[in-house]
Amino acid sequence: MPEPIRAGAYRVGDDVKALEIMPTRFKSSSALSDAELAKAAFADLDPSFSARALAGDYGIVVAGVNFGGGGKTVEGPVFALRGAGVKLVIAESFARYFLRNAINNGFPILVCEGISRAVQTGQQLSVDLDTARITNLATGQVLAATPLSSTALEILAAGGLVPYARRKLARQQGAAR
Repeated sequence: MPEPIRAGAYRVGDDVKALEIMPTRFKSSSALSDAELAKAAFADLDPSFSARALAGDYGIVVAGVNFGGGGKTVEGPVFALRGAGVKLVIAESFARYFLRNAINNGFPILVCEGISRAVQTGQQLSVDLDTARITNLATGQVLAATPLSSTALEILAAGGLVPYARRKLARQQGAAR
């Protein structure tokens, strides 16, 4: 059972597009270093975000509805957030592509109704992924997110879908012998 994620929150609004998370000029995410990916995170929405996130001010992004929508961008936005040191995104809802890319790449996300009204930028949160319990340490408010499936938790624990699949195949091959 992993330790709860404790970090400062950075709140964004509704309908934050994938290209707002990682602008087009940072397009080739597979060729970028971690430092370049970090600079990409919310570069146009808030040029100070990356530096503040890397300094430890923000480790959890809190959003309204439809976070990460607006296109079929692949992993870039997930990698940009991870590069900036973000450990988790909690939103009222996610665009389908962002949600799958996050889990597939071992990046935690939670869906939580009311989160964008309950958290302000700078407030410290404690989040237990196993129970989907979110505690706002500034206010004491506890919110219940939609729990992740056991398979999603296993994929996250493995570090992503590819390592998860490799482990699963190795276990199956070992059992077959």
